[in-house]
Amino acid sequence: MMHQKSYKRCKDAQRPHHWPHGLHRTATSQQLIRNGIYHVYAAVHTDKEALELSRDEILPLIGHISTTAGLHKIITEGNIDVIIDTTSYNDNTTKLALLKRTIEVASIRQKASKYTLPKLGFVTVSGIWTQGSTKDPRGSFQRISAADKSLVPEDGLVESKLDYEQAVLDARSSLNIAIVRPGRIWALGGSAWTRILAPLVQGMLAKTDATMEIAVDPENQYYCFTHIDDVTAAIELAALKLPIVNGSGVHPVFDLLGDRVHMETLCIKDAEHFGCRGSVKLRKPDGVGYLDRIGDQHEVSSSNAETVLGWQPKKRHFLKDVHIYAKSFLAALALAQQK
Repeated sequence: MMHQKSYKRCKDAQRPHHWPHGLHRTATSQQLIRNGIYHVYAAVHTDKEALELSRDEILPLIGHISTTAGLHKIITEGNIDVIIDTTSYNDNTTKLALLKRTIEVASIRQKASKYTLPKLGFVTVSGIWTQGSTKDPRGSFQRISAADKSLVPEDGLVESKLDYEQAVLDARSSLNIAIVRPGRIWALGGSAWTRILAPLVQGMLAKTDATMEIAVDPENQYYCFTHIDDVTAAIELAALKLPIVNGSGVHPVFDLLGDRVHMETLCIKDAEHFGCRGSVKLRKPDGVGYLDRIGDQHEVSSSNAETVLGWQPKKRHFLKDVHIYAKSFLAALALAQQK
């Protein structure tokens, strides 16, 4: 969350509240802290969580956001003006509940004041299914049992995310809002990649010459990706420009595109860096494929983010630097198995 006391740098810092989960927790928080004009707050439940956040220069506010009263208490104590929601979209209730409570808090705040208050800001990252379940600290870096339904994207996820985004847009009378849509994300391990790269990992471990089949349609295999660092830069810009965006008639939905990736080439390169002996083959998945289930963007334009926010991706070369990201993925997988 942010408190927008001033746009002066360092001395009068903005104070964003960011719900820290999984892949985005460190990346987004540190992006805001490095800028030098932000104080970053986060809600925590225990003293241990508070210590962990304090270590990372995030200011902890102990409390629960599962109720309107709890959220109101945290926003009031932190003097918060902007909520940054980077939680993973697990199902059609995960993110909508926070939005509804934020709208209710905005209404309570306004009714309690005889003066017209600035609107609460609400920046949400939509279109991501990155962690499996946000309740699982290892994300999807583990074997999926039959009971782990929450670790599999639900049917109709793309459609329900659009419904969520419409609910955010409908909240503009109460909140200053921005929707950041990165589609698919790479770097820093990215546990959702286990869904696509599992055959390569299995081939690597088995040391077999068997063909490794990847469930991606070979007739439609170009996908749009954005590096996590560029995603967090867009989140920061959206938070900074909320009043301008919401007062100018601009459509506050910002698609991000860092690179368009040919999946067969990517998987072949990953197999080489994993030390796989078998060949790679794409096969058309049964039903809706994983990459299409979490997001349907094959063609994305980031022109709105570039024009309105001034956003420019700095990391555009997924394939060229794939040796870095392959090692990062394997390291994250190995560390998860040690937990």
